Amino acid sequence: MRVSTGQLQQLMMDGFQRGSVNFSNISQQMATGKKILKPSDDALGTVQLMALKKEQANIEQYNSNISNARRQLGSAETYISSMSDTLLKLRDLTLEAGNGAYGLSERQALAAEMQSLKDALMDTANAKGSNGKYLFSGSEVETAPISGPVAGAYSYDGDNLPRQISVSSGVQVTSNFDVQDVFFNGGDFFQDLDDFINTLNTQTGSVGNDVTNMLTSLDTSITGNLKLLTEVGGRINSLDKVELTNNDIELYGQTLQLELESLDYGQASMQLTQAELALQATQQVYIKVNQLNLFDQL
Repeated sequence: MRVSTGQLQQLMMDGFQRGSVNFSNISQQMATGKKILKPSDDALGTVQLMALKKEQANIEQYNSNISNARRQLGSAETYISSMSDTLLKLRDLTLEAGNGAYGLSERQALAAEMQSLKDALMDTANAKGSNGKYLFSGSEVETAPISGPVAGAYSYDGDNLPRQISVSSGVQVTSNFDVQDVFFNGGDFFQDLDDFINTLNTQTGSVGNDVTNMLTSLDTSITGNLKLLTEVGGRINSLDKVELTNNDIELYGQTLQLELESLDYGQASMQLTQAELALQATQQVYIKVNQLNLFDQL
């Protein structure tokens, strides 16, 4: 088959163009240090890289969620510890009020201190986190958990529903609490406390039965609060463990990503030399063909 001069020139041009593209591609790979510049460079590697980058993005979001949850749980832990201290102080004062040698003035002094502690306890139970949401009203974060008194009674206005945050693939942590079992576990702690304070302020006779009843109410609240304290500690520990696992997965993914992306400079340098030689050879052939054609014309 006879190949025309035009066809031969076109073949030379196509070869020269492919060689130029190959040379440019290798040069760009060496400049960026990456062997995959576009999907056609390595289709399977590109898919694997996309999956790894998606996983990295997910882990970044999970760790951000962990930071938010830890901040929220940390605030809750501080307030729960404060409530624990206050309840224990109230218990000490209640025991002291049972001192048979105390008269009305001593009891009134205790009552004043208990009133102050009760107000502080209410404020703590109705505390908000750094995000402006109530910490102890379950999922009703826009509602103060405890209100009252109305006709001497207090009420819990939150719920018991969990608010869960995803901290890893298939792993969630509950970030909220409710204080219903602390203050309304079969009774009304704050009403009990108000009644006891009133007794101390007014009663001149024995308060032994009142002390016993108040201690029962206090012990129920202390137990409920201790449960919250245990829960918040457990959740914070879980967050720490999950974050460590996330970081291990992230590091492994980064290593795989580096292996897939990183260019072998030794191999690339050889390929660049070969591409350059092929390009030069194509140029020489093209020049010779054109010279022959010119000679034929003479």
